[in-house]
Amino acid sequence: MVEDMKDKKLAEEVVEKIKELVKKGNVTKIQVLKDGETIVNFPLNVGIVAGVAAAPWALILAAVTTLGMDCHIDVVKDDGEVLHII
Repeated sequence: MVEDMKDKKLAEEVVEKIKELVKKGNVTKIQVLKDGETIVNFPLNVGIVAGVAAAPWALILAAVTTLGMDCHIDVVKDDGEVLHII
């Protein structure tokens, strides 16, 4: 139970960090990876940037909570730079 709460808190922190990066702009996609394989790939569009679509954030939260520390989340910027979130 305590471990589940830690994973959920981590997931919420990750989502907030990603939201901050998206608000700053220049982010084209978010990727959730496990063992080097892409599990989920979210291309970003105006609706997501504006916060209209809540589904991607919920999916990222669910992926991190489910996979825990076994997953990696990358944010890809317009210039191709990859930021490793976790």
